[in-house]
Amino acid sequence: MQEERAGRIERIAIIGVGAVGSTTAYAMIQAGAASELILADLDRRRVEGELMDLQHCLPFTDYMAITVADVEEVTGCDLVIVTAGVAQQQGESRLNLVQRNLAVFESFMPGLAERNPTAKFLIITNPVDIMTRVAAALTGLPDERVFGTGTVLDTARFRSLLSAHYGILPRHVHAYVIGEHGDSEVLVWSRAMIGPFHISEYGELHQISMTPQDTERIGQDVRQAAERIIERKGATHFAIGLAVVMLTDCLSRNLNAVMTVSRRVDDLYGLNEVCLSLPTLVCRQGAMTQYELPLSGHERDELLKSAEILDRVYRQLGL
Repeated sequence: MQEERAGRIERIAIIGVGAVGSTTAYAMIQAGAASELILADLDRRRVEGELMDLQHCLPFTDYMAITVADVEEVTGCDLVIVTAGVAQQQGESRLNLVQRNLAVFESFMPGLAERNPTAKFLIITNPVDIMTRVAAALTGLPDERVFGTGTVLDTARFRSLLSAHYGILPRHVHAYVIGEHGDSEVLVWSRAMIGPFHISEYGELHQISMTPQDTERIGQDVRQAAERIIERKGATHFAIGLAVVMLTDCLSRNLNAVMTVSRRVDDLYGLNEVCLSLPTLVCRQGAMTQYELPLSGHERDELLKSAEILDRVYRQLGL
């Protein structure tokens, strides 16, 4: 029993408690994801309001200690979740956004790593692949302990759309989005499965076609999902909150789940150093083994192009 509890996620900090951070906190309370949750945000008044609201959830759930702290006071955590950063302004380039968020990360990330030397760092701040690589550089921690949510959400969107098209439960759809969490992401159609069948085989069995127009529509729906949601309600935050709870569960309970998190690539597809999403084994030690999926020629070319875009933007930062 003592070995089982060793390495469990008990103390979590969320750095940045806006829409995503507060929804993640709420999802964690519902799930009983840890014993202690620390909320840190520059807007102290707002985060205190979130604390009050969240504390009123506790009579309906298993107890979790929730506190507010300044970033400089966050110590001894098992998991640090980072959503802090600035939002992209209309007409602003990706590089300008990255440069502004680099300044944000430089202001707290090195000290945060020093005060939480055994923690795993989960990055949500966008653009998440670049910011994950920035966090890895600023903290100097092992690759498996600094990773981002990557295309976990894009993968969920892809599976949800395939489940709707074929009329099957989403949990029976096995399909992945890899590469950048953004415009250059790659939907891996060649490996998309429903149960033991490739989607083309399943479609033949049930006389459900997947036309080129359907694949184009689904691809656009996956890539444009966040933009469409933001246009209507200002932010996307429900699904990512649940995704973070699932990742926390994988780390805490050593579930050995394969998820498309973003971390530094280690000699796959001829790539190194760049952070992007590939199917990755997530367990108690962190984001461990990355898997090199057999891809079609087109998919491989698109993945390499995605990696090139991400690497170019990162190198312009001069780190």
